[in-house]
Amino acid sequence: MLAHEIRAAYRNHFEQNGHLVMPSASLVPASLDPSVLLTTAGMQPFKPFFLGLDTPPGSRLTSVQKCFRTTDIDEVGKTARHLTFFEMMGNFSFGDYFKAGAIEFAWTLVSGAWQMDTDKVWITVFAGDDQVPGDDEARDLWLAQGVPAERIVGLGRKDNFWQAGPTGPCGPCSELYYDRGPEHGCGRAAGPDGCKPGCDCDRFLEFWNLVFMQYDQAEDGSLSPLPKTGVDTGAGVERVAALQQGVHSVYETDGFKAIIAAIEDWTGTSYESGGIHTKALRVLADHGRAMTFLAADGVLPANESRGYILRRVIRRAVSHGHRLGIQGTFLERLTDLVITQLGDVYPELVQNRDDVIRILSGEEERFLRTLETGTNQLEERIARVRSEGGTALPAADAFLLHDTYGFPFELTQELVAEQDLSVDEAGFAELMEAQRQRARSAAGKGGGVDMDKVAAFAREAGFVTEFVGYDHNDIRTRIGALTDVGDGRIAVKLRESPFYPEGGGQVSDAGHIESDTGRAAIVDVIRFDKDQTLIVVMEHGELMDNQEVRAIVDTTSRRPTQANHTGTHVLHRALQEVLGDHVRQKGSSVRPDKLRFDFSHETPMTPEELARVEDIVNRVVIEGHRVFTFETSQDEARELGAMMLFGEKYGDVVRVVEIEGFSRELCGGTHVATTAEIGPMRIVSESSVGQGVRRIEAVTSGVAIDLLRQRERAADEASKALKVGPERLPEAVRELQAKVRELEKQLKAGGGSAGGAAVDELAAQAQERGGVKLVAAGVGEIAPDALLELADHLRGALGSSVVLLIGENAGKVALICAATPEAVAAGADAGAVMKVAAPLVGGGGGGKPNLARAGGKDASGIPAALEAGLAALAEQLPA
Repeated sequence: MLAHEIRAAYRNHFEQNGHLVMPSASLVPASLDPSVLLTTAGMQPFKPFFLGLDTPPGSRLTSVQKCFRTTDIDEVGKTARHLTFFEMMGNFSFGDYFKAGAIEFAWTLVSGAWQMDTDKVWITVFAGDDQVPGDDEARDLWLAQGVPAERIVGLGRKDNFWQAGPTGPCGPCSELYYDRGPEHGCGRAAGPDGCKPGCDCDRFLEFWNLVFMQYDQAEDGSLSPLPKTGVDTGAGVERVAALQQGVHSVYETDGFKAIIAAIEDWTGTSYESGGIHTKALRVLADHGRAMTFLAADGVLPANESRGYILRRVIRRAVSHGHRLGIQGTFLERLTDLVITQLGDVYPELVQNRDDVIRILSGEEERFLRTLETGTNQLEERIARVRSEGGTALPAADAFLLHDTYGFPFELTQELVAEQDLSVDEAGFAELMEAQRQRARSAAGKGGGVDMDKVAAFAREAGFVTEFVGYDHNDIRTRIGALTDVGDGRIAVKLRESPFYPEGGGQVSDAGHIESDTGRAAIVDVIRFDKDQTLIVVMEHGELMDNQEVRAIVDTTSRRPTQANHTGTHVLHRALQEVLGDHVRQKGSSVRPDKLRFDFSHETPMTPEELARVEDIVNRVVIEGHRVFTFETSQDEARELGAMMLFGEKYGDVVRVVEIEGFSRELCGGTHVATTAEIGPMRIVSESSVGQGVRRIEAVTSGVAIDLLRQRERAADEASKALKVGPERLPEAVRELQAKVRELEKQLKAGGGSAGGAAVDELAAQAQERGGVKLVAAGVGEIAPDALLELADHLRGALGSSVVLLIGENAGKVALICAATPEAVAAGADAGAVMKVAAPLVGGGGGGKPNLARAGGKDASGIPAALEAGLAALAEQLPA
């Protein structure tokens, strides 16, 4: 049977037996379980039904669910069975049939429509343990179907007992295995005392798992019967196809053969040749399917979360295509192969084809620029290691490839392993951490202190500071350790601390500590996992080790920070309501004066969408929802639907922040008690920060009120200047703009003499160097566009020339440097000139050798900027 026949037979079989056929859910899990990166099992979309959180559309459901397992990415290509993307057929009962029905349905399909050789089908059941008896009921039901007792094997809890976590629904399972023959086995004969399911060899392939949910596991591990039993089964399309088609590998089934055959034609390689060619063809076939489905479900390449998984898949595929000799881009062709193969089963592939191609091709083009250089650099370093008799690529080489050439470390690991070498993974991790620490210090983290010294101090202190800042802002505690870290800074570890250390996007607290002998201001609070260290400066007196102190948080900073942090949670949920559940947090910054929130979304938000989001947030503020926190297990938090951030490290016990009736998120930050304390929120800007990631900046509470007052005053002043009421201000501004445009047209058409006079006057100031005329001049008050036009006219009048002009406009400085092609050929570089001149007027900018522009704010620096620009040109051009 072909894959599409296997799917169709499964659906038809269960539909005829009273099951409602459900479409496949997205690979991006629904909001109930955002902690799960991607959909990994057929039952995952139905989890709310099994947990009793929602009512299923029927008591019997069936589906063919697209799934993705991230744990297998690095194994794909190396083996004949590992996949990232796969399809899981499943049938589900919610308080309807139980073991008897599930076993009968499975056996009648295996022996009926699937026409499998039932003499080769073996069964496993739960053998029992000290807590749960063996599943004799399932054994008897299989016997009743005609399965011989010698082909029913009892296995332990590890193999045949299912549970989602430490608590909740669980139960025994029964699995169907297929005997592929002694050629796949360990050499022992098949039988109860020989080779059988559970053996480590490849003879018996599990292809269908029937889970019987009959117990509820409590926190103490005790089991009690569920009020309603349930059935959850899963059978992989690819595995069943391999068995049906009598092939050793899933890559030899019809679902993959057409894709691999096309790639063989592109590259002139053969799957049968083995080695790196076979591996690369497997990678392209699997990853081609994976990336197409991920992109079709709205996942975008990124450096974190599921976007990072997509980026890894794309880069790994491109790398292996490159190694097969494919020149240039090819993912569009690969994607079209997948759509041709599966588009009739999953229509979203066809509907979203253009978006999928755009997303994948864009990432492919960016990576190709990195790949060739990085591969050449890696090959040189591998050759050097071999010539020196080494067995491992040094961490410094892997770090250089990653940091300088953008070559993914995972790809370095894979390519090095193929050369029977290793790479110093621990050393690479240390270099990455050192780089993060340098960046942190350069950004002012720790007040500019030596972070290595502070980290060593924290380790050697011998205790962990207890954070009590969720409940207290002002406490009595004791100094447990302190040391001078230079530049007037002291590192202090308190036994208990009310100060929040920067983390989760929230800035660290301000405040001070005081004792009978002195007082110190908090410069920074540095987080070391669950520990923290204060960086302080003495205001007067001194602090001493083991001294009792009073630690006081600056609540004038903490309170607005808390308001902004809770505000990001409300904003997150509001964005999902307006834009869709694909919205996920990609980063944040929570400060006393404003908040920044990065989120996944492909296109700029419209003014109407921004207004709706702002309205939802302010409605929730006015409604005054209670905000409370509680701790629970990760699994329980997932079941409650608490949003989690991929890449964040969560412990076994997690902290949930719930806005009653609105949202739940895992969060370690500080928050207000009710949404009313957030105050009004005003979105200040919305912009792009990378492919598929948008950024909102907003203000709340007193800052939002100040902003509204500033804008009100500005509107009043503009209204008075234009002599109109505030309600007519937009119209009056449009009229004024129209007048300005008309005057500009008149100036260009009839005022050329004035412009010509300015050009003539500036041309008269030209100096000559190496056959190139140079002009550097200040031109007074002028609009930026007019400055550019003046530079063009002057450059045209002078011929081979470089022009540096600096003007002023509404209190700001505008700079332009323009060079003719002849001047550029002689060595002139306008961009380099601008880098020298712009800082002298308090600005920045740059550009290309022929044209560069910049802005500044310090007009007093114009003479120095002109002088520096001329000096730079003198160095560029020969005398």
